[in-house]
Amino acid sequence: MKRYRILKFHIDSTRNIVRSENPADNLRMEEIKKEMKDSLVLKYGQHNFDIKFKRYMELEAPSFSVVEEHTFLIEDICDAYVQGSFYSALTGACCLGERIFNNIIFKVFNDFKSSEQYKEIFNKNRRGGSIIDWDKGISILKNWNIINDEVELKFKRLSQLRTESVHYQNREQDLGRMSLEAINVINFIVNKLFGLNQTRRDILLWFDVPGELYIRNDAEKNPLIKAFYLPCSFYVGPRHDIKNDSNLSKLTISDNHSYGDAIITDDEFIRLRKEYTNKDIK
Repeated sequence: MKRYRILKFHIDSTRNIVRSENPADNLRMEEIKKEMKDSLVLKYGQHNFDIKFKRYMELEAPSFSVVEEHTFLIEDICDAYVQGSFYSALTGACCLGERIFNNIIFKVFNDFKSSEQYKEIFNKNRRGGSIIDWDKGISILKNWNIINDEVELKFKRLSQLRTESVHYQNREQDLGRMSLEAINVINFIVNKLFGLNQTRRDILLWFDVPGELYIRNDAEKNPLIKAFYLPCSFYVGPRHDIKNDSNLSKLTISDNHSYGDAIITDDEFIRLRKEYTNKDIK
């Protein structure tokens, strides 16, 4: 009867709020935007801030996603770009792409014991090795149906950018343009693989209960979901409660109800949850 409720996620709405249009008389929204820009001044420094702010807004908004190491590494890469450290941002984005496909492969390989790649990955994992051949790494993810054609193309484009940036090129390179593209490509990959958005209704009960996000029952066995989404979730029944501690830094789950071994559909779980919380009852 229980479902996995996602409670650990990363979201940064700064760019979307700054870009949003609001009525001229909405003074509070203008204050919020000013406060956000002021916080960026403190983070990136006053010197040439207009240029830094332009670069900051050029970047696509970070994905609303489950929390993994990419969450914090992307932030470092974006900071380098905003500060004008284009080569650091470019190579960082490319390196992160390699870390991501290795991270996925070595976390899910035990779900693919019948695949022809399993033995090689098993041995590499035992020795603490990794995959440095991008074509091989991308191919494994594709063969295991972890990525689709669209994500495969993005990984291949990032591989090209890596080759152009890491290996000497006897020609002038626009590192600013290349780094911006690389960051937006890696953001796209993260969004498709680890994102929490309404396009992922194949795996998510996307706020079917207002304000709450759950994983669909039939998605729980998906290797990618097991490896990255479930660790950011709590296994709860429809009558659970969530409490914050005094400083709002920690969530406490209260769910002492006995649900038995009943197997219910996602729709039934949603109905029971709404009844318990009195949310959106019609």
